[in-house]
Amino acid sequence: MAQFPSLAGVIFGAAFTIAVSLSAGMILLRRLRVTFLRGEAALFAFLAGSACLSLATFFLCLIHQARAAVFLGGGTVVIAWAAFTRGREARPKSPPAIPRAWFSFFIVVFAAFFLVYFFNALAPEISPDGSGYHLGNVARYWREGGFAWQYHSIYSHLSQGLEMLFLVAFAFGRHSSAALVHLAFQAALPLLVVCYGRRFGFLAPAVFAAILVYASPVVGIDGSSAYNDLAVATLLFAVFYLLQVWDETHSGNAIILIGLLAGFACVVKYSAGVILPFAASFVWFRCAPRTARARLEALLPLLLASAILVAPWLLRNWLWLGNPAAPFLNRWFPNPYYQPGEEHEYLAGLADYPHVKYYWEIPVQLTVLGGLVPGMVGPVFLLAPFALLALRHPHGRRLLIAAVVFAIPAYWNTEVRFLIPALAPLALAMGLAMANSWGVMPALALFQALVCWPSVLPLYCDQYAWRIRSIPVRAALRLEPEPVFLARHIPGYALRAAIERSVPPGQKLFSFAGRPEAYFDREIIVGYESSLGSRLERALRSAAAHGARRAATSELKGCGIAFLLVDDADSAAQDMHQFANLWGITQLAEANGTRFYRID
Repeated sequence: MAQFPSLAGVIFGAAFTIAVSLSAGMILLRRLRVTFLRGEAALFAFLAGSACLSLATFFLCLIHQARAAVFLGGGTVVIAWAAFTRGREARPKSPPAIPRAWFSFFIVVFAAFFLVYFFNALAPEISPDGSGYHLGNVARYWREGGFAWQYHSIYSHLSQGLEMLFLVAFAFGRHSSAALVHLAFQAALPLLVVCYGRRFGFLAPAVFAAILVYASPVVGIDGSSAYNDLAVATLLFAVFYLLQVWDETHSGNAIILIGLLAGFACVVKYSAGVILPFAASFVWFRCAPRTARARLEALLPLLLASAILVAPWLLRNWLWLGNPAAPFLNRWFPNPYYQPGEEHEYLAGLADYPHVKYYWEIPVQLTVLGGLVPGMVGPVFLLAPFALLALRHPHGRRLLIAAVVFAIPAYWNTEVRFLIPALAPLALAMGLAMANSWGVMPALALFQALVCWPSVLPLYCDQYAWRIRSIPVRAALRLEPEPVFLARHIPGYALRAAIERSVPPGQKLFSFAGRPEAYFDREIIVGYESSLGSRLERALRSAAAHGARRAATSELKGCGIAFLLVDDADSAAQDMHQFANLWGITQLAEANGTRFYRID
């Protein structure tokens, strides 16, 4: 398949992946005999089926059979099976009717923002992490037909539950197909919020919350990129939702579904691990007045179901790296690929607000400005303290506890996207707090939608805030050539041709910073991503000061690295440019402040 597929290929890749997930979930829900209201069934089927497809793709990667023909054949069988057995399950119960005014309001806002997000996801993938390690790993697995055991980076060591879905879509439609799969999780979140309010009797606060979340600028840019934060947010809210449903019935099969989705959330992103103790604690305490043994018996299906998703990734890392929790806990599980000191330095950098001088600036940055965080959730979330008034409501108390628990990972990573999982329960609690104030909720929801529209955001947010900046219809429809769009938005992409021309297949490059590796098929060793990269980075940074320039480049060459990518902002950049002969390097190309060198 060509590097840049047709528009039809892009849409097919995403649609096929979503259809297989939905079909697998429908089969699973029939087997579990879990009955939902109409509308809920499709959403939970998609999420449960995504977990199943992710696990199946994991095993295909283990045996290096992650190929388009295998995906197509297996997926077609699943879709046909689901269609053949359709109608054998109990019909979903009819939910309460949605008031026409709220329904119309929600549909208009949802449709408007969905189109913006859809065209951004359909356009060539240009997000930093999406074009970097998320799809970099996926592209590597696609080239090798499975896991790349010889490649070591902290990002390749992470669990990659969503990347397994990306890989299926990538096989047919490449990068944009993967972003469209994430878009499906983004769209599912506000629909789940509305269904939650409809089931439990507070529809207006739910529609208000769904609009606040869906219009949020960070939700828009993250969900329309090949990231994983919206998948995490949707899965965590789905588990919370199912726990409330289980609390009404205490169905053992519902517990299995809860465990499956909780386990899937954990393998999509480590930070989602907060959901397992949250779900286990909820089941334990809501089983009262049972004995401790009876409570454990109720918990067992949840733990076993989650282990089905989590255990394969832990075993992979244990057998591959000697550390099941890689790239973390290296002090407990020593290994040659990442050292405890490097891990500590990396985590310390994530937990700091490097550009914020005063803590009182943080709320404004998170909600309105978004330049120093980066990104923002929208101005209406400045009213989040009013959510405390929801403590008088039983659901409000549960929602606030969930919001606090889901926000815990943001303590260790200050990027605003780590707060996304907390937005849905927080917004619902805000809606419950304002439910008796006539006209307040629709006014605030409309205000959030208007001020978070892409063309309005520049009027008040920081110019560098991470957000959707345009609606790239021409690029999305491939009326603008994909390479032209990529070169305009990804600085490092301009060096792709020079790298492919000069670097033989199998040869490695060194870079101080991350690169759009999803578009390169050469291995790049990044300084901070592994012990090898850190050692070589230290050698290069100290080489000029100690007069050991040639020794440093010789050390790289001894490790099989014969090429360098150096930004003008890197500490050794100017010295390399000025004294290239002393370093023993030759500049081959330069673009957008990045120089490409060969080590002679």
